[in-house]
Amino acid sequence: MTPSEQRTIFRLFALGAAIMVATLAALLVLPHSRYVLWQDLRTEAYTRFGWIYERVHFDQTPIDIAFVGTSHTMNGVDAAAVARALAAGGAQVDGGRCPTATNFAMPSYGRNLHWLIAREVLENRPVKVLVLEVFENETRKAHPVFSHVADAKDILGAPLLINLNYAHDIVRLPFRQASLAVESLAPAQFGLKSRFDPADYDGSTVDNTRVVNADGVALTPPRTEVFDPAKLDATARAEAGSKNLNMMGKRFEALEYAYPRYYVNQILDLAKAKGVKVVFLYLPGYGKPPQPYDMSLYAGRGPMISANDLLARKDYWFDAAHLNANGAQALSGRLAPLLANQFAGGGAANRVCDFGYAPRKTLKPFTHP
Repeated sequence: MTPSEQRTIFRLFALGAAIMVATLAALLVLPHSRYVLWQDLRTEAYTRFGWIYERVHFDQTPIDIAFVGTSHTMNGVDAAAVARALAAGGAQVDGGRCPTATNFAMPSYGRNLHWLIAREVLENRPVKVLVLEVFENETRKAHPVFSHVADAKDILGAPLLINLNYAHDIVRLPFRQASLAVESLAPAQFGLKSRFDPADYDGSTVDNTRVVNADGVALTPPRTEVFDPAKLDATARAEAGSKNLNMMGKRFEALEYAYPRYYVNQILDLAKAKGVKVVFLYLPGYGKPPQPYDMSLYAGRGPMISANDLLARKDYWFDAAHLNANGAQALSGRLAPLLANQFAGGGAANRVCDFGYAPRKTLKPFTHP
């Protein structure tokens, strides 16, 4: 091959690479509706992302208490029950109004998703108290659906260290952006909403402790069953035996947990900037230690509340990780007095409270897949 031919091949390769990069860059900046973005994932309980966007941007009912966490909180906290109990105890805000509570929790652990949800709420609505769920230890993993809801800048700017999902998220981003652009042109053609309709809304507070639901459809059977006590203990023992808090060794603990710590600090810093109080809710699975192994991340950032006596009751568990409906009601009743000191008292217990849009009266029954 002559030098001239080599130069020609190099120029063609460079041109092809430039065209590819330009095409990818163009895909990344394609316009799309963020309402469509938050509705687009319609798998099981993740369908609730659309409701989160509606609650934050279209439903002007105050958000005084915002719960953010995993399915432990989604299935374990009835926010409406918490609000009613606070009101009955005389808690008040803004000169007499009953405080509201909203549960924004979603399944699976991953602090990057908690950051997205907390940011969406705190940057768009005034919030009095952010209740952030805590396990016995922070997970090193990214949330599996982060890239489905994150803005492009969040995906591109995510930390690289100990982020096993980074390459996957980057690879799927151009296709995601193209899909969102097309769906935004005619949302109805893809089963999505183009505008908010109060008549087709799950309500200001959605209870997922009795049955997980979204868009008027029950996504699970009733959560009233009690998990086999023998299996509960066996599962707890097995998990305790396999627990490894320092896969990289104690020496590299800071590096191993850098990813979740980054996002927790992002949440806490934003809450501080917005003047939002933070309360940590310790809500692990059955048989876990009475407090997180490492408290350093939370120390001085807000009180840690728990209900370990309730979590020790075997009849309160639906499985080894999630409370059943009775356990959730017990926990929700306990949370009200634990959160009451975040609000002024003196309100009349029998006053009429406005908790916003009522939940749907009926749900389409759950059907097994």
